[in-house]
Amino acid sequence: MKKRVVAVMMAVMMVMGLVAGCGNKKSSGTSDSGDEKLKVALVVNQKFGDKASMDDLASGADKAAKDFGVEIKKLESAEASKYEEDVRAMSKAGYDMIVTTYGYMSDATKLVSKEYPDTKYAAVFQTINDGSETYDNVWDTEFHGEAAFYLGGYIAGKLTKTNHIGMVVGAEEPTPNAEGNGFMLGVKAANPNATVEFSYVGSYEDPAKAKEVTSAMISKGCDVVQTDSGSSNAGVVEACKDAGILCAGEISDYYDSYDGFYGIEGIGFGDTVYKAIEMLMNDEYPGGEHGIRDLTNGGYFMDWDSFKRFADGSEEFGETMKSAISEAQDLEKQIDDGSLEVPFDTETPSWDRIVSQ
Repeated sequence: MKKRVVAVMMAVMMVMGLVAGCGNKKSSGTSDSGDEKLKVALVVNQKFGDKASMDDLASGADKAAKDFGVEIKKLESAEASKYEEDVRAMSKAGYDMIVTTYGYMSDATKLVSKEYPDTKYAAVFQTINDGSETYDNVWDTEFHGEAAFYLGGYIAGKLTKTNHIGMVVGAEEPTPNAEGNGFMLGVKAANPNATVEFSYVGSYEDPAKAKEVTSAMISKGCDVVQTDSGSSNAGVVEACKDAGILCAGEISDYYDSYDGFYGIEGIGFGDTVYKAIEMLMNDEYPGGEHGIRDLTNGGYFMDWDSFKRFADGSEEFGETMKSAISEAQDLEKQIDDGSLEVPFDTETPSWDRIVSQ
């Protein structure tokens, strides 16, 4: 009888140990209570369907839903007056994590996160934990793309035949400014005889204005244009197609509509959403921390396949592009190992200033 009791007690202890062990990670997508799926709301400040950053954010959330079994809610909060209301509504609805986008939503994220201290927030492309105040339930991330655009500038410097290159950016902000300066440094390294025209669209959602800005650059002799302007990229590509010149862009792929589109600097917005959800599920959520996302950790990446595709398909530029890719990949290794540092220079991009350095 005693042996039977001991056996039963041991079996119970084994079951309890297994249950405790299973609680370390939420690999099944369950919430802390263990009886419901983890719920994540992606609240964005622009419209989905832009074939740029908003769609990339959504794809990261969808991938997390597929891989981890979490429940995803995607909400457009396209008017500034709605940011606070929408973030609060998702928090009140019981979502375990709320993902917000860009500095425009920082005030709303700060305010609502204080009201809901048990809810986690992932603030994409924002600086909230800035040292002056810490929000323990907010992980915010800053993006530094200067190194990726340095490589893009290096390739552009090799491709130009007129030694006249253009760069079109959505709006004047610290990171896009640093990307513009990084691009110019890359051009200078590849082709010190070149010049770079630079202009803002004033919006990431105005293809018509972007086309107008790009056409003005082309009229000045630009035969290669780099764009970094969200859904406004479509206008840049259209202007380049009309003129028959080369262009490259960030995130979105326009090669199917124009075979002069030669490559993509990828930005890991979706990857950041995915990682935020993954860390929350694995009890590794870095609340109170400010993260830097760049070329060395998946925040940015060079879509080399898009550049190689152009090289394989272009009789005129194929060999030049293949050589440029090889050289740029060597530079990428130097960036990874720290032997080449591209400064995070947030001043308004100026070719005259860059060449004088």
